[in-house]
Amino acid sequence: MEATRGGEGVSDPEGLLAALAARSRRKLMTSKNLAKGSWIDMSDEEILGRIREEINELLRALLFGSWDEIADEAADVYHFAGMGADPARKEAKG
Repeated sequence: MEATRGGEGVSDPEGLLAALAARSRRKLMTSKNLAKGSWIDMSDEEILGRIREEINELLRALLFGSWDEIADEAADVYHFAGMGADPARKEAKG
């Protein structure tokens, strides 16, 4: 089954995940995001709070946004969820 929005189709879930990962990396490397600092020292509660914020932004984009806004917000959710699983955080915690 193929999901569509605005004429674009998503029939390859693995391709979609790869696209979200690539978009997330591009957004992370912007000067605005580099200035935010590292997630390594963030607590689990801080990361969960950021994930909730990003999910709310994704919901707004799904309701009112363009395809690019939806993709950007989905990439943000992907990115923050990945932060929680980063092995470097476990090592930093000791």
